[in-house]
Amino acid sequence: MKLSDIMRYPEIIPCDKRLHALAGVVFTSILLSLGVALMPVLLMLIAFGIGIEMYQRNTNTGAFDIFDALATIIGGAFVLLPLIK
Repeated sequence: MKLSDIMRYPEIIPCDKRLHALAGVVFTSILLSLGVALMPVLLMLIAFGIGIEMYQRNTNTGAFDIFDALATIIGGAFVLLPLIK
């Protein structure tokens, strides 16, 4: 496998999932910069991911997609992983 093939993997992920992951990164970064502890940040991140999907379903701006919520949580988890001891 060539390096150019590996570098194209992010293009395989749909744009919607990438935006949800970015939202998770931003949300987690903001909470951590405010000094919130890691476990509450993780719980709020899970609630945020599911909350976005519930909001989209209730306002008819999109359907509930568990993979979007999971992409949000994974995006935030990338920020949290280096901080776990």
